[in-house]
Amino acid sequence: MKKIVLFIVLVLGLSSLAVTQVTEKKTESKPKGEKVATTTASNVEQELIKLDQEWGDAGIKGDSAVLDRILADEFIGSGPTGVMNKAQSIAQAKSDAANITNATYTPDEYTIRMLDKDTMIMVHRAVEKGQNKGADYTDQHRSIHVWKKINGRWQVVASQSVPITQQPTP
Repeated sequence: MKKIVLFIVLVLGLSSLAVTQVTEKKTESKPKGEKVATTTASNVEQELIKLDQEWGDAGIKGDSAVLDRILADEFIGSGPTGVMNKAQSIAQAKSDAANITNATYTPDEYTIRMLDKDTMIMVHRAVEKGQNKGADYTDQHRSIHVWKKINGRWQVVASQSVPITQQPTP
C-alpha cells in the first residue's frame, strides 16, 4: 500500500511535467552524468510503447481482455472524469466504446525514465479521433503512467491524463 501511495504522489507531482513536457528526440545527446540507454533499456522502452498503444486502442474499442492484462489489479488512474480503480476504468472504457465509431488512437512524444529495473515512468501525448454518437470528435491529452513489472509482465499501476485544450488561432 505504501508503494501505491508513493506512486500516486509521484504521478501527481510529475503531472505538471506532463502538461509542459518538451518533445525529447532519441537522437539528442544525453546530459553529462546520465547513462546512455543500453540495448536492454531500449528494448524495454519499445515494449512499453507497444503496450501503451495497445492500451489506447483497447480503450476506444472497450476491449476488456486487453485492459485487464495491461492494468494492474491495484491500478489507480486520474483524469477529467475523476479517480478510478481498474474495474471502474474498464467499465468506463466499455461504456464509452458503445458510442464510438471509426476511432483512431495515435500516441507520440514519448519520454520514459527508469526508476529501477522493475519500475518505469512514461510521459506522452495522444490524439484520438473518431465519431461519438455520429458526431466527429478529436481528443488530445498528455498522460503520465507508472509501469511496474509484476510477475514478469509490465502493467500500469498508476496513471494521470490531462486534456490538451485547443488554442484559438490569432
